[in-house]
Amino acid sequence: MKEFIAGKIFKIQYKKRSGLKLSPAELAAWPLLVICGFIYYSLNYLKYFLFKYHILKPYKPDIFCVSVGNIKIGGTGKSPLCIKIASSILNSGCTAAIINRGYLGPLKGLNIISDGVRLLKKIDECSDEAYMEALALLGGKDESVRAENNSQIIDSGERFITFGENKVKVENGAAVLTSKHRIESVKYLQSNGFNGICLLDDAFQYYRLVKNINIIVLDYSDPFSNGLTFPAGALRDRISRLCEADIIVISKCPSIDALDDRKTASIKSVCRRSGFKGNFYKSAVEIKGLYSLNDRSAVPFSVLKDSRALVTAGIADNKNFFGSIAKIAQLNGFDFFCEGFIDHSDYNDSMQRDIVKKMKSLRASALITTFKDLVKLKRNIFEDIAVYAVLFDVIIEDETRFIGEIVNKYNKESGRV
Repeated sequence: MKEFIAGKIFKIQYKKRSGLKLSPAELAAWPLLVICGFIYYSLNYLKYFLFKYHILKPYKPDIFCVSVGNIKIGGTGKSPLCIKIASSILNSGCTAAIINRGYLGPLKGLNIISDGVRLLKKIDECSDEAYMEALALLGGKDESVRAENNSQIIDSGERFITFGENKVKVENGAAVLTSKHRIESVKYLQSNGFNGICLLDDAFQYYRLVKNINIIVLDYSDPFSNGLTFPAGALRDRISRLCEADIIVISKCPSIDALDDRKTASIKSVCRRSGFKGNFYKSAVEIKGLYSLNDRSAVPFSVLKDSRALVTAGIADNKNFFGSIAKIAQLNGFDFFCEGFIDHSDYNDSMQRDIVKKMKSLRASALITTFKDLVKLKRNIFEDIAVYAVLFDVIIEDETRFIGEIVNKYNKESGRV
């Protein structure tokens, strides 16, 4: 039902944005979406107002907190950027931790997923995004050490656990915690002597906590939706709040090396008119190849030459993901079929068995998915299938300056300079 309703809403949004004619049922639903959007906007603004003007007092933490957020619902690339920032911070010699809301996870209270070296929970006890971050940010220098440190969790679980996305090169990685009220996670870190950079995944609208740096991620292809609040549009916040950002990252750019094109210049102009005074950074996603679960190693797409694959994804931007795979398949000489699920789909046993049946009916010999989806798949269901996760890297324009901006402010405010 949730997938059905979400699909209908996104279809109406797309038609309105593209100037296409709505069906009679969609025309009847449109005023309701606008009313719901106004209610969402009003409640969000009320909460903002109460904390902004200290009618409700926000909590000021003793540790350095960096929010990585957006003004749209989903799909801007916040979590991959968090992983990128945390990896760079760790590899530069600083300490880092990530606090995630734990959206759709089974626990609302404090949930410590990893301590930076060992996983403390199984995927069934966590949200998918937070577990993906925990796997990507464990320390241990190489995959064999990480696997040895976490052998108990790996052996006792039914799901795939892989460290193929991990780029941490030091012994101690980033602790990953979730809690609906992120202050709980912050207080836990404080009470345990944490003295590094704490990254808050998706916390721009979390007004209860004072942040040292606000990073806003804007999607290059659709930065401001149709200007309307969800569900009439995709906005979750006012564009005017961009003035409160310290850094803006324009994500999913076609290139970060070229001079600003008309689209990038237009995005920057809107931000400046809204009062943003900080630095802009462009970022792009570069697909590097595949990670083979069978061989536990990176392989090129050419291993699929003259074969068929089924590509599945339950992420916020399935369309672009499938589009990228289509180009790669053409270049590497393999056929593929795709099936998309709603973001954060639970991949229950029935869904997973349906995927296997589809593969057999399509005579597909390989399954390709994302690391976020992979953590929910069961090994026994796919034991006779070649399973791959897409390897990619987030490329940031002038990355040294970008990370330096964060670390330098941390050093200054922590008295290290």
